[in-house]
Amino acid sequence: MKVAVIEDHVPVRQLLVRRALKLDGLTVVAEASGEDEAVDAVMATTPDVVLLDLRLAQGSGLSVLTRLRGQAYPGRVFVLSGESSGVVAGLCRRRGADAFYDKAFDFEQLLSDLHELCKRGAANAPMHAPTSDGPRAVAIG
Repeated sequence: MKVAVIEDHVPVRQLLVRRALKLDGLTVVAEASGEDEAVDAVMATTPDVVLLDLRLAQGSGLSVLTRLRGQAYPGRVFVLSGESSGVVAGLCRRRGADAFYDKAFDFEQLLSDLHELCKRGAANAPMHAPTSDGPRAVAIG
C-alpha cells in the first residue's frame, strides 16, 4: 500500500513516516509540506492513502483535499489536525475526507487503521465504499 504524508511540521512528518514504515506492506511514496507541492506529489505518485494535515506551510490541507477530489483522486484521504472540532471534521468529510484524526488523541488509532487497511488490502477499494470493519468515517478526538 502506497502512502503520501502531507505535514509541514518536520518532526511530526518524520514521526509519521517512521511509524508508517514499520507497518508491513506499506511504502511512503511522497512527502510534502505545502499545498501545491502536496497536490503535485499525490497526483504524480497516486498513493492509496494520503495522510493530510490541515495546517500547511503554504496553503491549507482543506484546499489540498478539495483540489485532489476535484481532480478525481480515487484514494483515501485521512485528515490529521490539532483541532478536534466536530465542525472541522464535518467540513472535511463533506469535502471528501475518508477519516479525521485529532493529532493529540488519535495518532495510534490512525496507525491502527492504516495497519488494518494493509492487512485487508482494502486501500484500493472504491472511495467511500461502505465497509463494516473499515476505518472510521469521521473520528472526533
